[in-house]
Amino acid sequence: MDFSILMNDYILTWSLLYGPAISEEMFNFRKKLWSAHKKEYALVDKDKGELFSDYKNFIPDDDIIYNLLFESELFTKAKKETEKYRLELLKVYDENKKELNKNIKEILRIDFKDKYNLFVVNPKSEMISIDKNSNNMIVGNTKDNKDTLINIINGMVKKELLNYNNEYKEIVDAIIELAVINEFKTRMNKTSTYEEGDQSLRYLKRQIYPYWLMYLGCDREDFTRYMMRDRIAFEIDKYTVERQLKKVDLFGFIDFCIKNQRYIIRINNIEII
Repeated sequence: MDFSILMNDYILTWSLLYGPAISEEMFNFRKKLWSAHKKEYALVDKDKGELFSDYKNFIPDDDIIYNLLFESELFTKAKKETEKYRLELLKVYDENKKELNKNIKEILRIDFKDKYNLFVVNPKSEMISIDKNSNNMIVGNTKDNKDTLINIINGMVKKELLNYNNEYKEIVDAIIELAVINEFKTRMNKTSTYEEGDQSLRYLKRQIYPYWLMYLGCDREDFTRYMMRDRIAFEIDKYTVERQLKKVDLFGFIDFCIKNQRYIIRINNIEII
């Protein structure tokens, strides 16, 4: 896994003008900018695509809004907070890089060939989003920074799996949650997080769960320990251990679940302990 944690004044500007307002003062300031410069304000949003495609050489066609914001005390304060946030994120990434890469290798088994650029914005923006047309992400939130790193990886995995047919979206989403929000986060935090995630995927995830344990390399004698850890129960004797699953990557596991979905989802005896 390779990504750079960067800060860019123009991307920060876009987030301050188009993301959730980080303060009442900023909300009022951008409202005033919009009222006085509607055309120029709208251009900032259009600049985002060009920014991501060539952020190093980006020069706006019209810099009126940028200059008005750059000259304000609100921007100076927001930038200072963003710089501090970037350093904090860098530190946490440095401290957890070895464990992150170990879990990527053991759980995801994905080779992230492309480098991702992570652009930090003000943490009060509460934003984590990835551009579908590039390997660029925008991140800024007030959550625990280790959880932020996990959410970043979640975004990267979603990007890697964009090519799956929408027909299988629920299965793909459920497996991504099992992989990142549940197992990955459980290992990073040293406590089970299998109750977290989209509640609409809860039942489907529990249907897939026995096979997910096989994917993780669990033998039959390991199942009870994992069920107790994650507070998910199923009748072990009803399942044949698919030993080949521990040899495939996340893409292979998704393909297995799609191919065998009628067999996997018909089992209805899974429950919360």
